[in-house]
Amino acid sequence: MKKLIILVLALIAGHIVSAQQKGKTKYMGISIFQQAGRIDYMIVTRTDSAQEIKDLKIKLGLASQQKALSDEDSALMQVLNPYYSKGWRLVSFAVDNSIFSGQDYSQTFRYYLSKDE
Repeated sequence: MKKLIILVLALIAGHIVSAQQKGKTKYMGISIFQQAGRIDYMIVTRTDSAQEIKDLKIKLGLASQQKALSDEDSALMQVLNPYYSKGWRLVSFAVDNSIFSGQDYSQTFRYYLSKDE
């Protein structure tokens, strides 16, 4: 009986320890490039440094500043939604602005995502 109790306690302790161990966390960087009223392409970089370049060619409305900002937000969420749907979580976000000449500028949106396996 004593051996059975020790065996049961060992199994319970082993189960608790294995339940507390976390899986491996994957990370991904997504850079989305916008220039002259278009979101042209994005680069997805995985933890293993493999990269995928996707042409987007999304035209943004330029009728007003509010319309341009609204279209930009909708387009960015549309591009990122498949990753969020697959369990990726946002870790950090950054924007880089560059002005070429006059009102022609570019923006690079950088998203860093993580996912527990």
